Amino acid sequence: MSGVLIIAERALPDRGGLAVATSRIARLAHARGEKVHIVRPSSDVEPGARGRRTSDGVVDHPVGRLPSEDESAMALLAHARDVLEENALDLVHGIYATRAGYLATILAREAQVGSIVSLRGNDLDRGLLRARDLPFLEHAVRCADVVTGVSNALCRTAAAVFERPVDYVPNSVDATAFAPASPDPGLRRELGLAEGAVIGFSGELREKKGIRFLLPAFADVLRRRPASLLLVGGVRSEAKDALEAFRQIAPEAAARLHLVPYDRDPARLSRLFALCDVMVFPSLFEGQPNAVLEAMACARPVLATAVGGHLDLIAHGKTGALLPLSELSQLPRAIEEVLDLPSERRETFGKGARERVLGEHGSVSESTSWSALYCRARTLTQRRRRYH
Repeated sequence: MSGVLIIAERALPDRGGLAVATSRIARLAHARGEKVHIVRPSSDVEPGARGRRTSDGVVDHPVGRLPSEDESAMALLAHARDVLEENALDLVHGIYATRAGYLATILAREAQVGSIVSLRGNDLDRGLLRARDLPFLEHAVRCADVVTGVSNALCRTAAAVFERPVDYVPNSVDATAFAPASPDPGLRRELGLAEGAVIGFSGELREKKGIRFLLPAFADVLRRRPASLLLVGGVRSEAKDALEAFRQIAPEAAARLHLVPYDRDPARLSRLFALCDVMVFPSLFEGQPNAVLEAMACARPVLATAVGGHLDLIAHGKTGALLPLSELSQLPRAIEEVLDLPSERRETFGKGARERVLGEHGSVSESTSWSALYCRARTLTQRRRRYH
């Protein structure tokens, strides 16, 4: 049996899209017959301690964070080395290049096994612009046997900067779990949503997700029509000042803002999404967000900025609507344009979105891509061994 060690920044039960993606990739590998182990930093175990738990056949090894980033990396690498050797694994997959990918390539070369580094989210953008991070990013991308990116834009940039092939592997979503649902009046009452349109957002709202554009846009829309803003996933601590300022400046709009805590239950999320007349994702920059895929799988009409992986998911006028970043000041008008569409037209958007997900973002498609790339990385390593 082949085996893969995944070194990642996050995995479930951590929050966020990176954690969801890491655990999904691990489960897909296990379903293909791979032995799968994840090593990741964690604040849920004592500093320097090594945890272990098994879920869905995947063995998770959280390593307690130490006071300094360098010490944490050393502890993570030491444990990853032990896991690789003890379980005779023949591939290392670093998910998020700047730290996890760097450690993955070091360990893979040391152990003479194959390596894959996956660029996720804003991994590349941040790494290229931070002097401390750039050497780690460059080493990871240049030394990996295979490099992947989660959006076409990310792949093009990495390929141009580092002059090497970068394979596009899109995210997938379980479209049987995330599925269209009928609006539930009881749930609407439970949430305290007033009469009028419901504008939805899913994910942890923060600066990069466009909080400073979404909140004022909602207040502007509310001046002309009754509406509520449903934020599913809460607000990151870094953005709480912006939310509090909004409450002070626009108290009437703030009274119609509804925060729903982070929820991993697809059935619950599908019911929440069904209440939304439009789901808005005004990100300033983006990878390929799971939240948008989940909304599309639920056949919701989506309005998103034309950045990053949004461009891979949304065909303007067919599977949703795109707003150029240069026109983000026009977000209120764009929201109202979607709300003013006949319900049949919005349903067409939603139907097209779900068909896009079913056709291009299913788990079978993603698993097939990873299987081929794992095979390529292993083959390259075997050739390197023969030549040396």
